[in-house]
Amino acid sequence: MLFQDKLTHRRSLWLFVALECLLVRSAAEMDRSGSLWYQDLCSYKWEAVDPDNKVKYTIKLCESSPPTSCGSSAAVCAQNLSGGVGRSVGELSLQTLSDTVLDYNTTQTCPEGTNSVQTSISFQCGKTMGTPEFVALSQCVHYFEWKTYAACKKDKFKPHKEVPCYVFDPDGKKHDLNPLIKVSDGYLVDDGDDDSDFYINICRSLSESLTERG
Repeated sequence: MLFQDKLTHRRSLWLFVALECLLVRSAAEMDRSGSLWYQDLCSYKWEAVDPDNKVKYTIKLCESSPPTSCGSSAAVCAQNLSGGVGRSVGELSLQTLSDTVLDYNTTQTCPEGTNSVQTSISFQCGKTMGTPEFVALSQCVHYFEWKTYAACKKDKFKPHKEVPCYVFDPDGKKHDLNPLIKVSDGYLVDDGDDDSDFYINICRSLSESLTERG
């Protein structure tokens, strides 16, 4: 009877610890408003390129994000730059989030091993919205890094409004324009008017201090 009571106590303790860990993890995935911390990135379909293998990736972070060419269920779609049918390398329904690493799994088994085909995106704190950059492909795992203000613990770099800031040239090469964004200032335009200063920015709204100054 005493052994059974101890066993029941251990099971209850294990359940409590497991539930507590689940609550902590869920809280870590949400920001102060109760939304996903990367919610700002969900409004867009993102793109990245593997220049060595000449593969272009389209990424759908959230259910509400625009779909990829692989269908609405695909979170990450890979397609040769020369064209052809895209293939899913990450499913939205098989998403896992651990701190600032977002993984999308699939049901496809990797021909090179026993693991499944999947995508792993590592987020880091950055001053702008940023853009996903392809890092490597190893054992059917597609690795990306993403420097973005959304991954910062504080809202120091969070703008009033920002949009994706990159372009592709005719050869399919990606050009990141985020370094051109002014975080705390703007570009002064010489419009010939001495009575007022005219500022502009690229891909991002002007800072509050600048608008208040105007």
